[in-house]
Amino acid sequence: MIEQILSEWEAWHLCATPPVRAQLKPLPGGLTNQCFLLTLGSGQYVLRIEGQNSGALDINRHSEWLVHRLVAGKGLTPTVRYRSAPDRADGVHYWIRDYVPGHSLRADELTLNRLMQMAAQLSLLHDINPPDDVPQLSISAKASHYWNIISANTRNDELLALRAPLQSVLGGVPDKRLCLCHMDPLPANWILTPDDDLVLLDWEYAAIGHPLWDIAALLQNAGLNEEDESKVLYAYGIRDDRAWALAREQMNYLSALWYGAQGIWSERELDVYLRGLLALSS
Repeated sequence: MIEQILSEWEAWHLCATPPVRAQLKPLPGGLTNQCFLLTLGSGQYVLRIEGQNSGALDINRHSEWLVHRLVAGKGLTPTVRYRSAPDRADGVHYWIRDYVPGHSLRADELTLNRLMQMAAQLSLLHDINPPDDVPQLSISAKASHYWNIISANTRNDELLALRAPLQSVLGGVPDKRLCLCHMDPLPANWILTPDDDLVLLDWEYAAIGHPLWDIAALLQNAGLNEEDESKVLYAYGIRDDRAWALAREQMNYLSALWYGAQGIWSERELDVYLRGLLALSS
């Protein structure tokens, strides 16, 4: 696959001579795609090869491309320099984007000030007018997709019995606000540059959604105490405690199902977590 991609170098318009494997270096991270640092005479880039499980994870690659191109134009994410044809017969889909020097945020770097900085950046995203054909996220529909994957791989009736009550209490929206959302602003998807700037990557799950979903996902594993969390919420402008509580539980719900669908969590881990979530939400 790599040799095939490198052979298409002329279509990139990024180099004057054919690149070789030695110019590629694997990049860490990523559960759905393969990424490489590509060093060319014109600069450094990231070669991203899409995973084969896009359909299974309900990833809309066309929508991802539209959103990435839009937010890159606003300076919120790196520019894509080349994208392979989405309808190519061999199923090899990739793009090449600008490389951002720095490192993925670590848990120990999620200070209160840093989280406020991230929330402010998400606020800028939420103010962007989205493309017309970006789909609206339905928590119920997304969860159903993950439940279907889980159902196909288990006979645990007690686990599957949690589906209906959880869908009932967590399938709606916190309120009527809708905007363009990243939907996966976890620390691993943020690059901290040497200049102390933040760059948000990985727009696979971007959609029209509720802004509190992004903030809930941001704070999901931040480990903030109640006082510091309140400071972030106040800085963002969140005043409705009921809407915030629902958004937080919905993001925990989707994350748990995603881990279950991916096989990252065992059935027991998923069962225990979902029961606790149901008790909290009821």
